[in-house]
Amino acid sequence: MRQLLVGCALLSGALVILAHSPSLEVNAQDRPAAPTPKPQSQGTAKSTASSNGVDPQKVARIRELMELTGAKNLGQELIQAGMEQFRSSVQDSQPDNPRAKQFVDAFVARFQKHFDANSLNDRIIPIYDKYLTDDDLKGLIAYYHSPLGQRMLKSLPELTRESQAAGFAMGQKAAQETMDELKAQFPEFTGAKDEEKPAAGEPKPN
Repeated sequence: MRQLLVGCALLSGALVILAHSPSLEVNAQDRPAAPTPKPQSQGTAKSTASSNGVDPQKVARIRELMELTGAKNLGQELIQAGMEQFRSSVQDSQPDNPRAKQFVDAFVARFQKHFDANSLNDRIIPIYDKYLTDDDLKGLIAYYHSPLGQRMLKSLPELTRESQAAGFAMGQKAAQETMDELKAQFPEFTGAKDEEKPAAGEPKPN
């Protein structure tokens, strides 16, 4: 039950973060779709966006924008957050199993061999190319270099952290209330059956 509550709360927190993220108002209508990057085998993951047909000068602007906004490190940050949540879920589900930590450590180590965060950036660049024109990129870069843009970037970590905390608290409350409402209908999923069991040493109800 605890894991379900945490999952609902994290989802709410993620939605709040997305709602508070800086929006990119661009005109992407009537633009041809960028070619979809082909899956790459391990060992050839170090491809460049120019190989996907994106103009090299535009690639440079996209990379500059990603650097300014922190999107360059987004893949690694998401992986770290996901791995921490995975570690917590496994160890919480098997607190008395000494191999739980060994399993998580092994999984994280092997996962990082199969997921290259740098390659994610190469796959994201054609998506930026699809929705942002050269003029869009120039305008956004100029904005994030401006005093207002710099203030926005400095405030963003705290905005994200506090928004996540607000979303987590709201999601946890909503999840608990929902669980309470569903106890009678789904006791096997909401922990109601466990609550009915007498504690050790207590007489069973007649």
